[in-house]
Amino acid sequence: MELRKSINGRRSGVILTYLFLTGLVLLFEYSKNSLWTSLSIIAEMVLFLGLIVCFTFFYVRTELWSFIHRPMKMLDEREIALTGKSLRYAYAIFTVVILSFLLFLAIWNAAIDVVMVAALVLFAHLLPASVIAWTEKEV
Repeated sequence: MELRKSINGRRSGVILTYLFLTGLVLLFEYSKNSLWTSLSIIAEMVLFLGLIVCFTFFYVRTELWSFIHRPMKMLDEREIALTGKSLRYAYAIFTVVILSFLLFLAIWNAAIDVVMVAALVLFAHLLPASVIAWTEKEV
């Protein structure tokens, strides 16, 4: 795994990626409930492109994405411990976020759509790599 960027650069990348993901979902939900306009379609495409660029630069190029999805037999003891720690923190965060989100949906009698499900699946996959990017010093 190569964490070539500084810790502040990686943290900025994590924040930016989640901002693009959140903006993508919020704009989709808003546009779905009101009329889609050409401006909202263009904004949605810009947010999607921004998400792809952030994902590529901050998860793929730093090899965090491949590291967290690597089989355990390909990792040494330190990497196994790091992966275990990041998974533990990530899924604790994910559980709280999802249960809070489901509570919000139940209170507002709101439905969940496929874009939200896709965003939550991506969120679940990004969290362990985000924990490593946020906490680990340069290697």
